[in-house]
Amino acid sequence: MSKGTIVQRLACALLITALFLIALLFAKSGLQMGLLFSMGPFMLILFAAILTNPYWGLMALFVLNYFIMGIARYVSVTALGLTTDVVIGLTLASFIYRTTFVGDVPFERIKKNVLILLLVAWMGMCMLQALNPTAVFAAWISNIRSYSVYPFFTVLFTTILFTRFKDLKIILFLWSLFTAFAFLKVLMQQYLGFDSGELNWLNQGGARTHLLITGTRYFSFFTDAGNFGSNMGCSMVVFTVAAFYVKNKGLGFWYFLVGLAGAYGMFVSGTRGAMAVPFAGYILYVILSKNVKSMILVSIFIAILYVFLNLTYIGQGNQYIRRMRTAFNTEDASWLVRKENQKVLAGYMKTKPFGEGLGLSGAEAEKYAPGRITNLPNDSWFVKVWVETGVVGVSFHILLLALSLFYGSYLILFRIKDRELRGLLSAMICGFAGILASSYGNAIFLQYPTGIIMYMIQAFLFMGLEYDKELEIRDKELTSRDEIVDENNQLAADGV
Repeated sequence: MSKGTIVQRLACALLITALFLIALLFAKSGLQMGLLFSMGPFMLILFAAILTNPYWGLMALFVLNYFIMGIARYVSVTALGLTTDVVIGLTLASFIYRTTFVGDVPFERIKKNVLILLLVAWMGMCMLQALNPTAVFAAWISNIRSYSVYPFFTVLFTTILFTRFKDLKIILFLWSLFTAFAFLKVLMQQYLGFDSGELNWLNQGGARTHLLITGTRYFSFFTDAGNFGSNMGCSMVVFTVAAFYVKNKGLGFWYFLVGLAGAYGMFVSGTRGAMAVPFAGYILYVILSKNVKSMILVSIFIAILYVFLNLTYIGQGNQYIRRMRTAFNTEDASWLVRKENQKVLAGYMKTKPFGEGLGLSGAEAEKYAPGRITNLPNDSWFVKVWVETGVVGVSFHILLLALSLFYGSYLILFRIKDRELRGLLSAMICGFAGILASSYGNAIFLQYPTGIIMYMIQAFLFMGLEYDKELEIRDKELTSRDEIVDENNQLAADGV
């Protein structure tokens, strides 16, 4: 018997054994354990891929980031929340391995991205919050990662690993697929009903904010309808803009359809704050486009949308249109409550320049410090940062975000030459601006999956010049190659 035959039989025996064990676990321990065990071989392959090449670690982080909260509704594994940490840790280990044994990690790229330095400073400020006299260590340790660790490593990994314009396009295409999945899931919720995991989440408190007398607020596989609505509004802006700049016409058509799917998802989420996303995003696009036709068309669209929602009662019988219209109503009851809460917090925060401590604002902080004034609902990402890190922290945070917004806009307006790159960066920064605007009314900026996407966008903006140089060199090489071919063809035609 040959060695090849022996190996084949051993592999077959292992496969049969694995299938038997999976079936046994499904039968004895239920769906969750069976699924976890069946994912084992895939996870081993993924771990091996990440350890040998950190590029796959960043890709895994992007994919996992989008679906992790949806998975959490079906797999009640305590360590699931640490999965992001594991992927980041494996990617770091891969960096160490490549640096030690291969030496091909382009760390010099870090010097070209000032955002990384600013994020180091931001992380240092957040670390020092552990010494805040009013801080609670459990709240601090629970929030420090999403506040500063994840943003830092997202920008660091993206800067070092996504060295080609092709990488940006891959991320954009994956994002379009994920948006389509989120759209299909919300259609299932609407027309087939909620599944067992979603019903369990609703019964545990989600129904209070999602099953309203005025109608159902759909959330797909996101954390909640507010996060879902704003994220889909961002997809609407990003992909409707990108559709007109990608060179592949078929891909452009796909992106436009995804943008429409994003608009639908934003609409059925019933999230009033999400309306800020298309308004802010498209207004910025009007500024960046430098194209009279685009300016006119987008301006007309924004004007029609504003008039329809704020100055007419057309479609008032539709629950979602009614809810969206309240975003323009300054006398809305919930808006007035928000403003009153912010007044109370403002009085308390006068003596708190460094804030109350990470994780100690809003209703979710009740488990760490019951009864504090800062546990009033913040209803805003920026109010949350202000209450938890003080005027010092929120000022630095806003400065960091503003730098990305203005520097990226400057590059797009005056420095980026390649049309496709300029268009895709415009799409991304417009989506980023929309999320910033929406974050004033919803604390969604660093929620899964929005947070990591936003910081990846910022990294791409700061690498815009590098991508532009890459494309310029490519175009010169193609032009030179075409000239040589033309010259050879001319010589052949002359009989030389």
